Parts: sequence; structure tokens; C-alpha cells
Amino acid sequence: MYRESSIALVVLSVALGGVYYASLANSFHYDDFHSIVENPHIRSLARVPEFFVDPSLFSSMPERAMYRPLLLVGYALNYAIGGYGLVGYHIGNWLLHLACVLWVYLLGRRLHGHWQAALFAALLFGLHPLTAEPVNYISSRSETQAAFFYLAALLGYLRWRQGEGRRFWLLSLAVFFCALLSKSVTVVLPVALLAYEQWGQKHRRERGECYVLYYAPYWGVVVGYLALAQSWLGSSLGHPVRGVVEQLATQAKAAVYYVHMLIAPVRLTVEHPFSTARALSDVPVVLGMVAIASAVWFGRRRPLVLLLGSWAILPLLPSSLVPLNVLVNEHRLYLPLAFLAVGFGWGVGGVWRGGRVVLVVALLTICASLTHARSLVWRDELSLWSDAVLKAPQMYRTHLHLGGALEQRGQVQAALASYDRALELAPDAIEVHHNRGRVLIMLGQAGAALEAYGRCLELDPNYLPAQINLAALYQDLRKLTAAEDLLRSALQGRPEEAELWRRLGLLQKKQGREAEAAEMYARALALDPALVEARYNLGNLYRDQGRWAEAGAAFEQVVRERPDHVGGYRNLGDLHLERGAFQAAIEVWSRGLRELPHEVIFYYGLAQALEAQNRIEAALVNYRFFLQGGSLNPQQAAGLKRRIEELADSVR
Repeated sequence: MYRESSIALVVLSVALGGVYYASLANSFHYDDFHSIVENPHIRSLARVPEFFVDPSLFSSMPERAMYRPLLLVGYALNYAIGGYGLVGYHIGNWLLHLACVLWVYLLGRRLHGHWQAALFAALLFGLHPLTAEPVNYISSRSETQAAFFYLAALLGYLRWRQGEGRRFWLLSLAVFFCALLSKSVTVVLPVALLAYEQWGQKHRRERGECYVLYYAPYWGVVVGYLALAQSWLGSSLGHPVRGVVEQLATQAKAAVYYVHMLIAPVRLTVEHPFSTARALSDVPVVLGMVAIASAVWFGRRRPLVLLLGSWAILPLLPSSLVPLNVLVNEHRLYLPLAFLAVGFGWGVGGVWRGGRVVLVVALLTICASLTHARSLVWRDELSLWSDAVLKAPQMYRTHLHLGGALEQRGQVQAALASYDRALELAPDAIEVHHNRGRVLIMLGQAGAALEAYGRCLELDPNYLPAQINLAALYQDLRKLTAAEDLLRSALQGRPEEAELWRRLGLLQKKQGREAEAAEMYARALALDPALVEARYNLGNLYRDQGRWAEAGAAFEQVVRERPDHVGGYRNLGDLHLERGAFQAAIEVWSRGLRELPHEVIFYYGLAQALEAQNRIEAALVNYRFFLQGGSLNPQQAAGLKRRIEELADSVR
């Protein structure tokens, strides 16, 4: 068995590496930004203990709090090793997927014993196009990580029940708790174990054996988890987005949709064209219920079919019973797919018999090709949402996110067209109105932007992004009184919102009310010590007042908390340069280049400091780097070339 497992590991590693190698170059995507890129909490391993007691640390946006502490630990380890280098995050996702694939192989061996069939099942699972999203989308690591622990806990339990030692039972309990700390959907494991006891036992229990004694501890783990996560669970479940009947009908309809995705995964997309069902009598709902009933009837005399079918359905129950904003999602099928693949492998049996090998190879080749192509779609936000618009043009969110991707690329007019299309599909979508206002400002259409932000506040008078951006627009239009009135009105409803205090401080600084501005920044930081921009603004204020030491301390803290903060490095370096601390300036800009190697402006500051130290050769190198990569107008470029020539002549 060891030799066969070694062969399987090599085959699986090569196959998955060949299919997913393109993922290493893929970018961060939508949820990645608030949970990883903009999340200050993952930038220090010292904060790891806090992850287990504070769900708000999951995101830079408190309203998106989730209790997934072990997921945050993984992100923090990634950051500690390689900062925001994408390769490290993608390798982490790939390794977790490979481990899950190996668990599927071992599960197949344990349930039906055919190593070839188990290898086929593992390959089918590993190469299926539905795994492309959990592997390529970094935030979907919650699926692969939770599945890793869930499958490990299941395998540990099976090994113990099949007589391989109590240590496997203890290990199973431990990794089950880790699964819960990765994603709450794994709470269904005790029910999966009950299904095994009913349909998967090949040996008789010993006389007098009490099942409860070894089964109950798993529910104890669930209770412990719920005790830790109660604050988050209470807030997340308190306001359901749809009624019970509508939810059940929608998920029965979703069952048919999921089956279609599993069998024909050819139009996968990040946003599926799927709508709610209104009644249990709707045709797709009836089909879904018939499909579920048929599966039960088919497996009634096939214990392994019933077992694997129940294992596949159980991970879908939490999202089926609890109403969520996203109706269907590919990554929800990740764990069910593992069990279905094992079942399919069992059905195939001896892979190398007859002509089955040809069909198996053909199926795996098709899966690998589709998955590789799907991985390329995840290359960046523009390719991802362009693909989504093609496959789900009737969903306003696809046009909304495509507009955001076009904004990032500087294609402002095209972004406006996407937002306009989104509004045609959803006239009251507040986020679309907000983003449209932002783009209109870029296009110089201040009047239209005012209307867009005004519409936002008509839909929701407390919509914070619109309040902030409308105040900023008033400020740009020199309507300072209107801007201040808006911010103070917003603060009456949200006195705990740190960003509003910061914005009020910026407004007061612009009016020359520096003492009041400093007070506003301080209040913002008191409410949210992680609000780096408030500390940055405070540093700028200190610098303008000639309070060099305090300004330097503020900027130093900014870059320590946010190593990707360009302004923090620039201002700290400039501060040292202005004070004649040339070596300190060099160290700051060198640190900035290590963290942000593409910020060529640091080369200019570095060159200035080196020139001040009379290190002309080194200064010339950095001036030339800046000249090659900097966004300079012709006049600026000509001036810098003259300076480079003068310095070069001085050392000849």
C-alpha cells in the first residue's frame, strides 16, 4: 500500500502542478482586498491570539466580520514569509488542494479498496473545473482549508472505528475543531459520522458497546465552537435576507443547478445567472425535489451510495437552511465533489479493465483542459469580470464589478458604460450609483456626480461611502460649509465611525483650523487605532507645524503598520532629507523599495540623498532608474537628463 500511495502522490502532484501552474501569476480579487490586502490585522504574528476572540479582525471592514481564526493565521503566515507576494498565497492554496486530493485518494482506498479506482477518484476531484475557484481565488482558501481538516477528521474517525488505535479518534476530534475554526459549514461532521455508523460499517459492533460514548464528544466540540463564535453568529443570523419558504424553494431549485454544474462544468462564472424561487410549486423546485427523492430511492439498497450521497449533501445544508445573499456558488461544491468523486471511482471499479482506461483518460483530459482554461480567467479582475459579463449579462453585479475593474485600468469612459448598464438592470442598486458618481468626478462631470451621490442618499440616508465622497466633492467645489454640515450630520448618526472624524479633520486642516484638525485625527485614532490614514494625516500636520520628531514618529508608525503605504515612505524620507539626516533617508527609501519595488519615485529620493552624501556614482544609478520608469512630462524628463549629464561630467 505504501508503494501505491507513493505512486499516487507523485501522479497527483504532477497532474495538479501541470494544470494550476498558471495560477501563480493570478492577482488578488474582490474579497481578497478587504480580508488580506487592506487588512492590517494579518501583518503581525503577534496578533494571532486575538484572531480567536475577535471576529472583527477578519476584515478591514467591521461589517464583514467572520469567525475564521485559523484562516487568518494562514494569511498572517503568508504575509510574514512573503508580504503581499502573490506566489506565496497561491502556493498555499495549491498545497491545501493537493492535500485534499490526497485525502480523497485515501478515503477511496479505505471505503472500497481499489487503489486504481481511488487514484481515478482523486484525479477527478483534483482536476474538476469546479475546483478552479477555490484554488485560484485566494479568499476561497476557506473551502480548501476547511475541507482539509474535515476530511482528515473523517479519515481519523474511520481508522479508529476500523481498529487502528484510539489516537486516531483523539486526532480526529482535534482536527475537527480546526475545521470549525476554518469555516462553520464543517459543523455537519457529527451527522456525517452518524451516517457512517448507519450505512458504512462493515463490522458488527461489540455487544454492549455504547455508541454515544464515542460519538457525543464531537457534539461537545461543536458546542465549544459555538461558545467561541456566538457573538458573530448572533449578528450574522439575526437578519435573514429571505423567508423560510422562499429559501427552501430556492435551494431545491439550486439542487438541479448544482447537478448541472457537476456534470457539465462548461459555463462556470464568478456570478451565476440564478434567481430565487418564489414557491415550492415552481417547475425547477419540483425537479429538484424529484432529483433528491430519486437519489434516495436509487441508493436505498446500496449502503455505500447512501453514505457518500449523504456526505455530499451535508456540507450544502448550512447554506441551504441559512439565507445568504449569494444564491449559488461554485466553491460550495468543493467538499461535496470530494465524496461524489469517491463514489464515481467506486462505480468505475477496476480502471484498467477493458476499454475503461480510454474513457477515464479522455474524461480526465477534458477536465484538465477546462480547469486550466478557467484558471486563466482568474488572471486579473478585468479578465474575471469580462468573462462573467459574457456568461451572465443579465446580472447587474457582473457589470458593476466589470466597471470597477475598468476603473482600475484607467478606462473611465468604459467603466461609466458598465455602471450605466448595471443601473438598467437594477435602478435602485446603491453601490452602482455610488461608483458611477466616482467615475463622473474623474470625467469632470461634477454636477452629474452630485446627482449620483444624492440618489445614493435618497436610497439610504446613512450610506457611509456616499456621505464621505459627497463631502469630498463639496470640498473640491469649495462648498466647505456644505461639506462640514454633511459630515457633522453623518456623525450624529454614527459617532463611532472613525473615518468620518478623519474626513472632518482634513476639512478643518484645509480651512487652516489646525488645532481642531489635530483633535479630529486624535478622535479617529481613539476609535480605530488601526486607521493608518488618520495617523498619516496627523504626521503631515505635525510636519507643517515644524514638529519634526512627532511627524517622524507618526510616519514611522504608518509604514510599520502598513508596509505598502507609499506616502508614509515618501514623507518620512523627505523629512529626514530636509533635516540633513541623509543616511536615515536612504534607509527609509531602501526599505520602501524592498516592500514596493515598482514605486520608482523612491529611486528619486534615494538619488537625492546619495548625491547629498557625495556618492555620485550611486546617485546616478538611481536617477537613471527613475528616468526610465517615472511618469515624467517632457520638460521634467529633459531637466533630469541635464542633471544626470552634469553629475556624470563631474566624476569623469
